[in-house]
Amino acid sequence: MATFKVGIIGCGRPWRTEGATGFGMGHLHAAGYLVSPDCELVAAADINSENLAAFCEQHKVPRGYLDVDEMFAREHLDIVSICLWPHLHAPMVFKAVQAGVKAIHCEKPMAPTFGEARKMVELCAAHNVVLTFNHQRRFAWPFRKARELLDGGAIGELERIEAIAPNLYDWGTHWFDMMFFYNHETPVEWVIGQIDARGGHAIFGVVVEGQGLSFFKWRNGVTGLMVTGERWLYEQGTPLRSFSCGNRLVGSDGVIEVDVRDGPRLRLRNSKTGGRWEEIQVEGGIHDDALHIAAILDLVDALKSGREPELSGRKALQATELIFATYESSRRRGRVDLPLEIEDSPFLSMLNAADITTWPAGDVIANGIRIHYHRTGRNRPPLVLAHGFSDNGLCWTPVARALEMEYDVIMYDARGHGLSEAPEDGYTGADQAADLAGLIQALGLDKPAIIGHSMGAATAALTAALYPGLIGRLVLEDPPWRDDLWPELTPEELARRFEEEQARIIERKALSRETLLAQCRQESPTWDEAELGPWAESKRQLSPHALKFFRQKPTPWRQVVAKIACPTLLITADPARGALVTPEIAAEICALNPLVSTVHISGAGHNIRREAFEAYMAAVRGFLKQT
Repeated sequence: MATFKVGIIGCGRPWRTEGATGFGMGHLHAAGYLVSPDCELVAAADINSENLAAFCEQHKVPRGYLDVDEMFAREHLDIVSICLWPHLHAPMVFKAVQAGVKAIHCEKPMAPTFGEARKMVELCAAHNVVLTFNHQRRFAWPFRKARELLDGGAIGELERIEAIAPNLYDWGTHWFDMMFFYNHETPVEWVIGQIDARGGHAIFGVVVEGQGLSFFKWRNGVTGLMVTGERWLYEQGTPLRSFSCGNRLVGSDGVIEVDVRDGPRLRLRNSKTGGRWEEIQVEGGIHDDALHIAAILDLVDALKSGREPELSGRKALQATELIFATYESSRRRGRVDLPLEIEDSPFLSMLNAADITTWPAGDVIANGIRIHYHRTGRNRPPLVLAHGFSDNGLCWTPVARALEMEYDVIMYDARGHGLSEAPEDGYTGADQAADLAGLIQALGLDKPAIIGHSMGAATAALTAALYPGLIGRLVLEDPPWRDDLWPELTPEELARRFEEEQARIIERKALSRETLLAQCRQESPTWDEAELGPWAESKRQLSPHALKFFRQKPTPWRQVVAKIACPTLLITADPARGALVTPEIAAEICALNPLVSTVHISGAGHNIRREAFEAYMAAVRGFLKQT
């Protein structure tokens, strides 16, 4: 009878099969447990019933669960594998420890923040639970042979270890781990680094940098250098010559290179080779499925013998510490001495605070003024986002982040907002529509989809009405379409209201960003952290001239709706919570124009996407994918 009962959390679909959203790591973990004579794979859990059923059938798992809490309550598991996206690692590790398991084998990277990573290791140590993270490349022969050559003096005394990777977090966690592997787990003393967010994107739900540089020193005097960036960034113009391999070990008498681009897995040059490269023959590669099986078997053996596993949480944490220490060095603009004493991810915190952005910025002249924008780029269908009054383009950050892998997203600052020009006059609806039309034409966008919120929704709708054929599809998030929104005021009343609002804008512009962030958290406690920084920065950027938008009556919304000639989705919410479009007006809009459909999202107010993001994105995605 097997010694250990095993459960797997996160089944997924095998890599490169229909419907797969990742590498299907649960299947590779299952293969390891099925090989081990000491393990019995008794349960699996996944929120997708189809994936769960297919997984259990393929690997002969007797019981499947859609609720992981139920699995822990019903099963008496000894080992759990966690094959989920990084933001779920810590919560599942905590559940597994509470359930009384003996060992946890978790996918990498460890967690989105350093605090979560450290707490997982500390909790498992406190409860005598063996914790491993799947840095499986430690079992690959090219790396093991490289260390054997190094330890045998093939390149003299080790001086520096170098690595190149697409990013610090997802791929970099492997290379930082291997750098410790080569240097026999010697502790690092300090890190100095820099990152450029531009060109970064989300990998398994965590945003990574576009380019990065990490330089650090181990206690034995050896230095480490990690350079990161997607290959397309570095191959613009003349490609960098130094990016010929994944790992490079530099010694006093030679160099070892591992994973050589368009070359051998391992090569060496030293005084004995006359300075010429010599290929070293090794079995296997650096991505073999057998490595995952080796990781499982090593964990099981360590659990039986009481030794530290090769992929222990302690070792994973030291690699993870370098990731977040590099981010922290960039935030501090200085060297970081270890141990690292932070809880967050400095990179994500800087993104959320709008200190940095992953997207390049630009300017165009549209309708005679300079319009500023950020753009995700790549060869994808264009999607323009039009913000509401007092916001800026980056206030769309969570939406753009969710859609950037499917669309070329352009987030522009309306005139008087953000970093766009703020002329004294020209804030009618027609002016705003001409600005948007000019932006589309200046960027050469072919019938882009437009999503607009509030003022931006009114602008987008009027643009579609005035410039037929320019826009492909239109999404309107709670436009200011109510007959009672524009009361008749005397000139004196209008002037007084204008002065009061102008004073409020000027007063808010003088506040520090920290004060505005605190104000936003207090007023909108349910908003995602990524909303706060752009919101605060937009209030400091807002020109008082933009208020003139409210000094003129808009084009009657019924006239606008009747002239829209492209498929349009109107997203509404609850007037009782501050939404503008009532159910009666929504029905009238659909009656006026058969091209308009509507989705109502309950439980949200005027800022629908900020208050009900998942429901909002489901509606937007479904509409944009229609043909």
